[in-house]
Amino acid sequence: MANKGLAKDQKDLSILVTGGAGFIGSHTCVELIQRGYSVVIVDDLSNSSIRKICGIDADDAQLRFYKQNILDREALDAIFAENDVDAIIHFAGFKAVGESVQKPLEYYWNNIAGTLVLCDVARNHGVKN
Repeated sequence: MANKGLAKDQKDLSILVTGGAGFIGSHTCVELIQRGYSVVIVDDLSNSSIRKICGIDADDAQLRFYKQNILDREALDAIFAENDVDAIIHFAGFKAVGESVQKPLEYYWNNIAGTLVLCDVARNHGVKN
């Protein structure tokens, strides 16, 4: 019988980390993994590169990596369908101040529209955290 409505143990929680291959995201993933969480990373590697995290290869049972952009609704939908995501930590976004002044629409599109796509897909999969 399923534990519907009962709180999960920490070791049974899966956290989706967007931008998880970046500096802050990867350090967050290390902390989550060390505390026993399962981590799903979504990162398009536009400002980072994938590496071993905590000595764990991407696609280990405790760590899954998807090279995808959060603007890709179909890809995000597939990731949520494939993983039992309990919560999201969202770090994916452009962040260079000088470039943001030169290319404001690109920054708005990536950072705001990307967040809206992520939130909509999460809602469609019942993820509220």
